[in-house]
Amino acid sequence: VQFQMSDLDVGRTLGIGAFGRVKLVKVKTDPESPTFALKCQSKRAIVENGLQDHVMNEKNIMAELDHPFILKYFCSMKDDRYIYFVLELLLGGELFTFLRNETQFSETWSRFYSASVLMAFCQIHGRKIAYRDLKPENLVMDADGFLKIVDFGLAKVVSGKTWTLCGTPDYLAPEIILNEGHDLAVDYWALGVLIYEMTAGMPPFYADDPMEVYEKILSGHVSIPSHFSKSLSDITKKLLKTYQSKRLGNTKGGTGAVMKHKWYAGFDWDALLNRKIDVPIKPRV
Repeated sequence: VQFQMSDLDVGRTLGIGAFGRVKLVKVKTDPESPTFALKCQSKRAIVENGLQDHVMNEKNIMAELDHPFILKYFCSMKDDRYIYFVLELLLGGELFTFLRNETQFSETWSRFYSASVLMAFCQIHGRKIAYRDLKPENLVMDADGFLKIVDFGLAKVVSGKTWTLCGTPDYLAPEIILNEGHDLAVDYWALGVLIYEMTAGMPPFYADDPMEVYEKILSGHVSIPSHFSKSLSDITKKLLKTYQSKRLGNTKGGTGAVMKHKWYAGFDWDALLNRKIDVPIKPRV
């Protein structure tokens, strides 16, 4: 799909970010047109913050991916002031909001949402891309309650190791903090943090001060809540292994090894992929 701005009927603003806003758009000439999201990013703000590569990188990576659990990118355009991305419209809300409302999820719910992330990782990692920004704010529901990974601004094609410090303190793997070079393994660490946070109601290395968070991450100690089942406790510890070489997902079998863990025993992966499974939360759209 390739649109020009003149093809689009621009509607209301959905949200405002640091570098612009997201608006609703439809195709003027098509009465059957679905509604898209138009991400408008100020060129001036991008240049002032030195984010030209970041924006191009996000566009290139999103254009390469096509998966039911990844936000769909359609095309980009630009004019004198803005760079525009035409994206799939997601109206269900951030997982972050639902997690704060519920305080914590049951293991069944956490299993469903983490399984959606794992299936997306199959494609992302299959293309040798490290996502590097997994957190509840970057997981957004569609109108039916299925999860999509959004925001590929920090994602990077990795051949070997990369050394950029990036991500959210609570979700950073030890090797990023220590600047030892990192790869796809950081995403499995972050998945461990996500599963823990969803089921415990707070991240495993929580502190008010980022430096204290880093110290806790590097200590290699994870305190497992007593209500975690044995298999949940096991998968969490295996994903939160300080040494990359021992971390589940980065060992033999890759993403498939995580999917085969006993915490997912009996989970219907095909039904999830084909959206033939009950969702934990049906958003009010």
